[in-house]
Amino acid sequence: MLARHVPELVIDNFLAMLRDIANGVDAYVPLDSVSDPDESRLLNTPDDPAQIHELGKTGEGLLERVVLIKLNGGRSTTMGGDVPKGILAAKSGRSYLEIVAGQVKAVEKQWGVRVPLVLMNSFFTHDATLGVIGKLEIPVITFVQNQVPRLVADTLAPLQTGTEEDWAPPGHGDVYQTLRLSGLLDEFISSGRRWAFISNVDNLAATLEPWILGLIDHHGIDFLIEVTDRTESDRKGGTLVMRSGRLDLLEIAQVSPEDKDAFMDLERFPVFNTNNVWVDLWAVAKALDLGELKFPIIQNSKVVAGAGVIQLETAMGAAIGCFPAASGLRVSRDRFFPTKKVEDLFVLQSDACILDAMDRIRSNPLRPSDLPLRPEVIFGSDFLASPLEIQFRFEDPSSISMVKAESLEVQGPVFFERDVTIEGRVRVIAGSGHTYPIRKGSTLRDALYSDEAHTDL
Repeated sequence: MLARHVPELVIDNFLAMLRDIANGVDAYVPLDSVSDPDESRLLNTPDDPAQIHELGKTGEGLLERVVLIKLNGGRSTTMGGDVPKGILAAKSGRSYLEIVAGQVKAVEKQWGVRVPLVLMNSFFTHDATLGVIGKLEIPVITFVQNQVPRLVADTLAPLQTGTEEDWAPPGHGDVYQTLRLSGLLDEFISSGRRWAFISNVDNLAATLEPWILGLIDHHGIDFLIEVTDRTESDRKGGTLVMRSGRLDLLEIAQVSPEDKDAFMDLERFPVFNTNNVWVDLWAVAKALDLGELKFPIIQNSKVVAGAGVIQLETAMGAAIGCFPAASGLRVSRDRFFPTKKVEDLFVLQSDACILDAMDRIRSNPLRPSDLPLRPEVIFGSDFLASPLEIQFRFEDPSSISMVKAESLEVQGPVFFERDVTIEGRVRVIAGSGHTYPIRKGSTLRDALYSDEAHTDL
């Protein structure tokens, strides 16, 4: 780590986590030791439009004291790719970073404020990102998060393949310490910046909202996490709880195996963390100065070069327990649309979603109200496993209409020509091993389509 110029403070923190793991320190949180936050700690989005308007007016006056930080350290590995996710084509031929830059320009056009765009890159994504930010037409500040060794699961020895795969970013909980070590935290504070809005680069629904800033100012909040209602697909997501008198983020990795089913109970824990975080930079600096930023350890298990490995990580939202005036904010699902899988990217590129005048991703207003916010899509690995394969399965994925689709499942070697419409629940299966074409202009509606049969669903 010293040879790779990792700061000694980061090394010390990593070794402390490693000692805890090696010594079998029990990091599990008993569920009977936590309780639901009350309304003073888990706020609801106001129902009254007039109240939203008033908060927005206050927030507009505070935008010049905000920085926008996007977590840009991830590769597209969960989608089968190996390039920085931020530079992938996301919507209408524009990359995630291009759309984020468009959101920053929209804020300036709407409210006359240029909010600094800051990217936290990883050593995996930094060089590739530097190669494209010159095309974004706005100033971009970058810093690189730290790196730690991947550990062989059986021995906790460092993985030694002799490649960059031996190393990993230590999770987005690293953002606060790296901001300080880079000098940017003190620079932002000295230039009059007070708050940072931090979110994942692939969540194009996470945009600056002045009314949220006004709410933070009104309640004197020093750390705010946006949460939204859990669904079956979010049961494993982190949730907010009260623990030892403070608001805390509880992740499934902190729960013992026998408590996992209870953790995933939607009635007991009804909200989950969107990873949209608003934080008072003054409060962050104070917590760092006093050594009060403490995080639970997340053991992220992976297979690298055929070996089972553990990555020791921390989560950005877990810092909430270190701030006395922290709060959660219940927001609508419209502020949460990450693209973790190739299916998510397909939905994003389809007409089920639109970019509005502020370059925010939104559900298409033409989508029937009795359908879910977004269609459910399942692609078999024998159909599409990587965003780099989309061109071989779709003539033009953006021409596939999903605005009236409830669900789409595709298995086997299927090829979609242009201008195909999906309505209701549709399954498409190529069972013969030969490419099954879906012809240009076809409408597929509430049925199973295959090269062997056609059955109504």
